[in-house]
Amino acid sequence: MNSKIMKKLLGIPMILIVLLFSACSEDGDSAITSLSQDFDLEAEATIESNFEDVDAVVNAGIEAQSTAGRIVEDELLDGADITHDKENNIITIDFGTGVEGPAGRVRKGAIVITYSDLRWTPGAFREVTFQDFSIDDVLVEGTRKLENTTASTDDSPEFTVTLTGGKLTFPDSTTATRTVNKVRTWTRAANPRNDEVTVDGTASGSRRDGASYSVEIVEPILYKRDCRRLRVFVPVAGIKQITAGENVAVLDYGDGTCDNLATLTINDQEPEEIVIRLRGRR
Repeated sequence: MNSKIMKKLLGIPMILIVLLFSACSEDGDSAITSLSQDFDLEAEATIESNFEDVDAVVNAGIEAQSTAGRIVEDELLDGADITHDKENNIITIDFGTGVEGPAGRVRKGAIVITYSDLRWTPGAFREVTFQDFSIDDVLVEGTRKLENTTASTDDSPEFTVTLTGGKLTFPDSTTATRTVNKVRTWTRAANPRNDEVTVDGTASGSRRDGASYSVEIVEPILYKRDCRRLRVFVPVAGIKQITAGENVAVLDYGDGTCDNLATLTINDQEPEEIVIRLRGRR
């Protein structure tokens, strides 16, 4: 399967996707022409991107509150009001009625972090909830818990990630839900802009029409924070498989290049290159 095909498909309106695959199929294969009913790849990409965005903001917020009392600046927090309840181990990052970040994403509302330890020590955990929080007018809900499972503070921090009650509400009032069990590895750089994250594991949920789907990461997917300056908020490497009903889609995100391209393969048909665009106000 070609990874670049998957990326492009996400950015094509669904009716065009149907026409595209109808043209590529000699017999009008119903599994391909019903793609718009069986996969909502734009919503899938938006779910992944928005929760990764949340993790990046949470990391910045925790790093900004050190036990030494110094403030660690991060552009992801520009314009946010950060409060730290040290007695109850709660950090609140509040973007108020809206703050446009350096990569053009508009965040509104608050992220609330309850933690066991500010430092990235083995066994430390954090739980994240939301208060009217949205990214580009896509409302984010759920409880996201991360637990540090690394053996040493010298290692790249590795976290088990669970998401319960995950839900995105899009500007047109449609919704998509998500449950997650994943492992997230954070490769920290001297400059936070060069941080990288790899993710492995599984997810499941319901698409916007209420039908269910499941996701399995076949090869760990990679996010590069530096790609955000190019407005690339999706993975740039790795492969995931999405199953909806009897149909299977495989997304290959490429070789690590900062772009919105991917390769999509549906039911072992010929792969196609797609452009991934996220839902919400862009």
